Amino acid sequence: MAIVKGGMGSMLSGKVEGLVYVQLNGQTITRKAPKHKKDSASPRMLLNQQRFKEVNSFCGQFRYSVIPQIWNGAAEKMSGYAFFLKSNMPAFAPDGSLGDAKKLRFSTGKLLWPEGFEAHRSEVDPNTIEVNWPKYLNVGGVHLKDELLVISAADGNYSDITATGIVRNALTGSFELPAQPVAATHIYLFFSSLDRRDYSESVCFEV
Repeated sequence: MAIVKGGMGSMLSGKVEGLVYVQLNGQTITRKAPKHKKDSASPRMLLNQQRFKEVNSFCGQFRYSVIPQIWNGAAEKMSGYAFFLKSNMPAFAPDGSLGDAKKLRFSTGKLLWPEGFEAHRSEVDPNTIEVNWPKYLNVGGVHLKDELLVISAADGNYSDITATGIVRNALTGSFELPAQPVAATHIYLFFSSLDRRDYSESVCFEV
């Protein structure tokens, strides 16, 4: 592996003459491209390739939204995209299909998630989600104003990150589901600091 300091190589990304160029943290990293013999892949390798292709396709939906807003800042030893992909790989079955929607992670970070948090549809309005949680004694100061954010999901479609207007020290509240996608089956909730620099892990609820 080598780091390109400047010149034309610093602008490259991809495979060139047996070398792979990757842009990472403002530098260009070069590695030798792996060599594979034709028809040498085993059935297991082909299945892994199919799984990676499907997970990569899923992650590509968030390249300009969730990843730059949350994951780029949280990643340390890899790109935000790679960190997001690695974190969501466990949610997918060996064939690449989504195996467990509850294992999807849309947020990561150091903010605490309240124990005993509950979320469910309102009995009065099915498009309204009601939430509540016990007082969390280890959180204070500015983080009492952390805001609850939501991403809703249905049939492989996902909403944008949506602010609910509910802050941590409220301990309860309600919000309308994002308009798209309709007929949401899952929601992913997480807290964000006021400056949108720090986040909690996301938690999934079936609705």
